[in-house]
Amino acid sequence: MTTFTDPYASSQETTEGRVYSVTGGDWDSLVTEIGATKEERVVLNMGPQHPSTHGVLRLILELEGETVTETRCGIGYLHTGIEKNTEFRNWTQGVTFVTRMDYLSPIFNETAYCLGVEKLLGITNDVTERATVIRVMMMEFNRISSHMVALGTGALELGALSPMIFAFREREKVLDIFELLSGLRMNMAYIRPGGVAQDLPAGALTKIRETVKDLRHNFKDNEKLLIGNSIWIKRTQGVGYLDLAGCTTLGITGPVLRSTGLAWDLRKAQPYCGYENYEFDIPTTDSCDVYGRFLIRMQELEQSLRMRRPAGLSMPCSLLGLWRLTPRVSSRSPPAILRQRPNRRV
Repeated sequence: MTTFTDPYASSQETTEGRVYSVTGGDWDSLVTEIGATKEERVVLNMGPQHPSTHGVLRLILELEGETVTETRCGIGYLHTGIEKNTEFRNWTQGVTFVTRMDYLSPIFNETAYCLGVEKLLGITNDVTERATVIRVMMMEFNRISSHMVALGTGALELGALSPMIFAFREREKVLDIFELLSGLRMNMAYIRPGGVAQDLPAGALTKIRETVKDLRHNFKDNEKLLIGNSIWIKRTQGVGYLDLAGCTTLGITGPVLRSTGLAWDLRKAQPYCGYENYEFDIPTTDSCDVYGRFLIRMQELEQSLRMRRPAGLSMPCSLLGLWRLTPRVSSRSPPAILRQRPNRRV
């Protein structure tokens, strides 16, 4: 009998049982060629430590004076061994790992993971409608908070301070909602296999309505500052050009793809969580540049706020604007959590 030893997960026996030490790979292969020329050049690491590239990207730069002559990317730092770590966790514990895969959009990663787990366990149809609607609400709030970071930091990098202040002001309001519903502002692990961690607390709907009203009003601040601004247009229009063929080759989606004119959105193309029952538009442009992506994100903010379910369906509502998700009326079986089948463990 042969024993397989995992090179990236060594183990040792302790008084508490077997303990695994999960480690990463070897990055040396990335730098074997760079800097091999005989000219006097400097090889410099940019990242992955914060604040160079926010801990998610390592750039190996070859410099000649102050000129970057070659760059190589070392990707993969963001996952921090998530795949290997989850091999030693149960389904629910896995949520706490995937929520950190993109710290700006944790709810989306949690939902994608839980949808996969539910499909594997054959319990997709057991998730209550209320839990599904809460998931959609949280994802659209997360979309808003993520776009606020993209717009705010993008403007700041180009020399505009006020849009960043306004964007992060609105993001804080969304994070307040996350904290109210889950207890955490980021990496919440709120979406769980079978539903969500807990139902909406008392007073949550009132807070959501007030927040949505403020967001819709305050989004106009950045619109007035940037849309049509001659300086902003000069620094974004025609910059970062990437057409449809380039996006297809690189596997790029999201606002970057939609800026090529292709209305590709998984919520419409491959609906999940009942998105096919909601009414919303997919903003597009055909500029293929940074300015077009900016316009798309601005329009998507409004789409998230006015997303509606047709009145003919149960629980009709405007997703965030005219929320009619009623408080729970029965305490016998929490509708936001999966009602488990007999003899079935989740």
